Amino acid sequence: MDEAQLKSELQKYFGYSAFKEGQLEPIRSVLAGKHTLATLPTGTGKSLIYQLSGYLLKGIVVIVSPLLSLMEDQVAQLKYMGEKRTASLNSMLQFEERQRLLSNLDRIKFLFLSPEMLQNQVVMNKLKQIPLALFVVDEAHCISQWGLDFRSDYLFLGAARKELGNPLTLALTATATPAVMADIIGSLHIDGNDLNVFEGAVDRANIYYKVAAVPPEAKNEYLLELLGKYPHPGIIYFSSKAQADAVAFMIRKKTDLRAESYHADRTNEDRITIQHQFLRDELDVICATSAFGMGINKPNIRYVIHYHMPNSLEEYVQEIGRAGRDGQQSMAVLLYSETDFDFKVKMLQSDFPNDYAIESAVKNKAINPDYGSPTEQTLLLHILRQRLTKEEAKRFISTRRDLKRNLLKSMKGFAETSDCKREYISAYFGKSCLVKPVYCCDSCGNEDPLSEGPRDAGNAVPTEGPPHWGKILSDLFLL
Repeated sequence: MDEAQLKSELQKYFGYSAFKEGQLEPIRSVLAGKHTLATLPTGTGKSLIYQLSGYLLKGIVVIVSPLLSLMEDQVAQLKYMGEKRTASLNSMLQFEERQRLLSNLDRIKFLFLSPEMLQNQVVMNKLKQIPLALFVVDEAHCISQWGLDFRSDYLFLGAARKELGNPLTLALTATATPAVMADIIGSLHIDGNDLNVFEGAVDRANIYYKVAAVPPEAKNEYLLELLGKYPHPGIIYFSSKAQADAVAFMIRKKTDLRAESYHADRTNEDRITIQHQFLRDELDVICATSAFGMGINKPNIRYVIHYHMPNSLEEYVQEIGRAGRDGQQSMAVLLYSETDFDFKVKMLQSDFPNDYAIESAVKNKAINPDYGSPTEQTLLLHILRQRLTKEEAKRFISTRRDLKRNLLKSMKGFAETSDCKREYISAYFGKSCLVKPVYCCDSCGNEDPLSEGPRDAGNAVPTEGPPHWGKILSDLFLL
């Protein structure tokens, strides 16, 4: 199909007259039968790529998604648009519900499931019995051991693809360095001769970057100052669930703002209620851990504040990308203390199993269910699934620890740089910062643009930038 025909189909199925930047070419690639990797900024409509492609292809579209809440949101959005042939296959379904869904897969157009579900042979056998139009890996950076998140079941998606007959595949993510993109392609066992890579800009011109040097004991006072002058709604991210609760309580007590906390210790019912209240503008501020935000489609978030330093620039860019989806001027503020890095490194140590736990798991070919954090359990499970020797397992853990520490170092570098922060982020992701908005970052000498309310984010000016890696990576896999 040419562009005019695709716009006609876009109008027919979604009521839009034009594509957002970065959507059209991946769709054309998929419809041409090419495996496709697309990295597009948060908020630019990645889901429409597989939705429109799915309508134009025969067969079921299988979407692998990392979070139950994200799957449920996407199913709800499709049903809201009138698409009833959609469902989420997850561990929350009762046995009877799951069996009913599996028995009627031929009536489903969009099936969302977790990577763990593809480890279920019953599910795989059912999928092999129906025409598969498209295999979609959402949040594809989760595949990569270098990436933002580590989910061991993502590492087996390549084997699942092979068992399903290597179907046409679309991998989507908002953030990926060249190394992460190479890892995604390799892990999925995609033939480079049938692959197209599309990279959108990491930069969001309407987001102003600010790093405030604030000692830990002064963060609450400084935060209240920001909340007193910024328009709402907004999100404040924390590394600590207890801190998120405490600050939400403080905001309610000391201001007239409607604030709530959101994290994994809240009940599922609470999380759903809080998310819906935020989407309906019934809350002004969400104090959250990284558990909140993926898939949140709220256009008018004016600011994202990080109370603690994120674990990586990937995580940071993902989270600040939830601001300003309406194109209006928005803020990304990091409250940074010189002690943050050391604190994060100490936290990092608790994410990795010690030598005794590694040796015990390898020797017994089993994991003590009472041992360690969920992250430690995940890593030990990966070691067993890969059948690593004791020495291989220790090297794997050591390498993984070093990688995580290097991600923290890059985040620390961003927080402490006196150079342009927009250029720093672009260079990290191997991209060129081709434009600089008038309101760029605090390193560029701009005043805080939100003190007087939201503004139009236009007036970008050209600038020089580092070399573009998209063509290099694409050429590499087309050899």
